[in-house]
Amino acid sequence: MFWKKQKEIEKLVLKHLLEVENSLSHFQEALAAYLDGDAEKAGEFALATHQAEGRADDIRREVEAALLSGALLAPSRRDILEVIEQVDKLANAGEETLDYLLLQRVAIPADVKPLIMQIAEKTKDIAKSVELAMHALFEDIDSAIEHTKAIEEQESDVDRMERQAVKAIFKMDMGLAEKTQLYGLIEELVEISDRGEDLSDRIDMMIAQRRL
Repeated sequence: MFWKKQKEIEKLVLKHLLEVENSLSHFQEALAAYLDGDAEKAGEFALATHQAEGRADDIRREVEAALLSGALLAPSRRDILEVIEQVDKLANAGEETLDYLLLQRVAIPADVKPLIMQIAEKTKDIAKSVELAMHALFEDIDSAIEHTKAIEEQESDVDRMERQAVKAIFKMDMGLAEKTQLYGLIEELVEISDRGEDLSDRIDMMIAQRRL
């Protein structure tokens, strides 16, 4: 019975992960559409992003209810609750980036668009590494370390790209308000990779604790 409950929790956690992945995929589509000048299509993908994030929230609450009812031992319950919360924050960060972009209708100069797309592409890599790390947690926990290491390296790349983008923005011939708005967009965008790094740190801690 205990093993059965554990497998049910694992299925729910991975189901939640799938919806977070769907949300981030729609986020990428929305961002690409906006950069191509199609705000209407970006809005459609943004709605799909919100819907997937909402489904992820529903599944997260299922996991929390199951864990709080006594499924799994206390230390494992705490680990799963913290990990699923960190995964959920990835979808939230994508959603918040689109809210910032679409509600403010941020004007993005042509020179900045490639910089934003570079960060977005690296964010996609981080999402894939998160997927692999989460599956490894239930299949081969020791192999999760190689994926968390990849997340950390990818996040460092995003930090470097962020500095390049900010430097380029503040060298541009435009008003301070426009520069500040663009800077805010970059800050929202890199939040996704920051949340990915937080998750990798938590997974590394889980692995270290289980090796004691």
